[in-house]
This record gives sequence, C-alpha cells and structure tokens, in this order.
Amino acid sequence: MLGPEQLAAGQRAENAGDYIAAVAAYVAVAAVPDERLAVQAYFCLGRVKWRQGRFDAALKSFEDARALAERLGDIELVARTDNGVGAVHYARGDYAAARRAYAAAQARTSDPAMRGKVILNLGVIENIESNFETAREHYKRAYELFSESGDSESAMLALHNQGMVEADLQRWNDADRSFLAALEIATELGNKEMIAKALVNRSEVLVERGELAEAVDHCDRALQIYAVVGDEVGRGEALRWRSHALGRGGDHSAAEPYALEALQIAMRAGARLLEAEAARDLGVIRGLRGDRAGGIKMLQRALTIFTELGAKREAREVGLLLERPTPARSMARVDPDS
Repeated sequence: MLGPEQLAAGQRAENAGDYIAAVAAYVAVAAVPDERLAVQAYFCLGRVKWRQGRFDAALKSFEDARALAERLGDIELVARTDNGVGAVHYARGDYAAARRAYAAAQARTSDPAMRGKVILNLGVIENIESNFETAREHYKRAYELFSESGDSESAMLALHNQGMVEADLQRWNDADRSFLAALEIATELGNKEMIAKALVNRSEVLVERGELAEAVDHCDRALQIYAVVGDEVGRGEALRWRSHALGRGGDHSAAEPYALEALQIAMRAGARLLEAEAARDLGVIRGLRGDRAGGIKMLQRALTIFTELGAKREAREVGLLLERPTPARSMARVDPDS
C-alpha cells in the first residue's frame, strides 16, 4: 500500500477507534522517504497517543512532527503541532505551558478551522478556571468557525464542550441539547471516542434529573468503547461518573471502587484534573462511609491539585467540604422517583 493510502487508512482506523491499526499505519508512513508524508504521520501518531493518555509518547511524536514541519517550511503544520503540544500540556495540568503553545499556534495559522481549534482549546482552560461565560463564548465562536469551514468533527467537539460548560452553569436542558447534538454527529461520523465522551458527560445531566439507571448505562456503554480503543484516561472519566451516579443513588459501598480505580488511572497517566476530581469524589464517599480520616486525606489531596490548576470553584467547594463534620455536598442523594 502506498504512503498516502496508508495514511488515509490510519485516519479511518483512528476515527473508528481502532488505535492499534492506526498506530501501525502511521508508523509505516513515518518511515517513508517522502518527508511531507512522514511529518503528517508523526503528527497523527502524536494525536493517537494523546487520545490514549500516553502523554510522554504524544509529546515526542508532536516534537518530531514539528522539527520536520519547520525544515519543510510548512507553517500551518507547525501551528497544528503547537496546538497538539498545548493539548498535552493541558492534559498534564500545565495550563501556562498550554496557553503558550496555543498562542504560538494562533500566531502562525491563517486557517479558520485551525483558529477555531485554538479558540476551543483556550475555552477549555477558561472552563477549568471557572470562567464559564468566557468559555461559553469561546465554544460558540469556535463552533461558528468550524461550521463556516465545513469541519463537522470539530463542530461536534465544540457542541460537546458547550454542553459541559452549560452543565457547569446548571443549564441542564441546554446541556442536554448540546450533548445530544454532539452525539448525533459522532454517530453519523462513526467517531467512537466522541460517542463515549458525550455519553459520559450526558450522564451528569441524567443524574441531575434523577435518571440514575440510565446514567449508569451511559457510563457502561462508554466503558465498553474505551476498552476497545485503549483510552485509559477516558476509562477513568467513565469510571468516575459511574461512581458519581451510584453515590447519588445512595450506594456508597458500590461507588467507592470505581472512584478509586479512576484515581489510580489518573495517577498512572499523569492526568491531573482527573486525579483531583477522583480524589474529591473518593474523599466524599469515604466520609459518608464513616472513614473520616481517609475522607479528609483525599479531600486535602484534591484541594492541593485544584489549587495548583487554578480551578477556583472546585477548590472553594472542596475547602467547604473540609470544614464540615461529614463532607456530603457532592454526593447529595437524588431520588430516582422525583
């Protein structure tokens, strides 16, 4: 199979969630003499490894792509690799480094779709730092740019992220519409990764509505997808939200192992935000199960990481939990029959 055909096959496999086949195809293309094909293959390898939560390997592939792109004078591909490097730094919780990489990408690109990707990624950081309305505006602008340029896959991601910030603002109906719209596009495109993400994050909406069994089902469907595609960080997110749904139903003994596994995955992958969120949830669960010391230890760990990440709202909420005799706030029970 020729280089361009292998690259296309790798991209089809990646979109379908078959990361093993995608990596095999990209590695083969990276070895061809044609540097213009090789640089694209290195970039795609970085993207797949980032999706798998293999952040050191992802950064190495992006750096290899960047060096080749600079030698070829391909400014747009340099911008794409800067954006990829920013995504790795974001996943590790180094938002200052992520902002620098995104700024470099934004300064180089003249492609509207690429500008949309950078704006979307900056919106993610604003979201984490509790600047919700700013994040919402970023996602809206990114969606407009993607729609104008015909980039359905990125438009889907903007809708998904918009759903997340609407959930943060407790606009549950708006969040549900955004998640369902993202899920529809993901299903049409056969994008397993985004199907899983939309299912996991929509589970929060379902919990707030008291539809706990459906929330657990959404997480289980996502876990099946993540097991196939080999995304450990995605698995961690799905496990955390499964724990959340069970805890909100009052079954704290069943919820605890899922929160613990999510924490262990986050620590292995270096996913700092997931680590903080899982530690917070585990702290609440242990407090409710009578393990006051264990609960406080986890909450203090979560507070430290949220503070380091600049997640102001989450840090404030965990601080309030630590002041209470029984930290019950984030596991307040939902009545499934309400």
